[in-house]
Amino acid sequence: MWFGLIIGILYILFGIVQIIVGLGFGSEITKSILIPNDVLGGFILVLLGAVFLYGVKELNRGINEGVAYVYVGIFLALIFLVIYLLIMAADAIEKYIIVSEDFLTWTPLDDMKPGIYLGILALIGFLIWRKKFHLSKGIKK
Repeated sequence: MWFGLIIGILYILFGIVQIIVGLGFGSEITKSILIPNDVLGGFILVLLGAVFLYGVKELNRGINEGVAYVYVGIFLALIFLVIYLLIMAADAIEKYIIVSEDFLTWTPLDDMKPGIYLGILALIGFLIWRKKFHLSKGIKK
């Protein structure tokens, strides 16, 4: 349950910051933690965080189906992680194989987004707790 709470809050916080940066209120701090100016990406992060937090809310009420929301949050986070990694791979191909002029100054950090490092956290959480969650029994102790 703590995992869902922590990652849900992180997704919402990074989503809100990404929306604010996308509206033109970025700073050097947001650049240093690799937050792009992407309003729609920020909304996606907020949505993912809401899925996690709804699962935590259900689990706090004793409703074991809340685990399903945590799993869906993890699943969605991993889908966006894969999408962002595929975009990064495509840009690397543009730079190193096709040698496109548009990508001469590209580095992998140019494509780093909160969806990537938060997605890695979701993957780690899934790998650690995958055997503790069961829809029919709730969380094993």
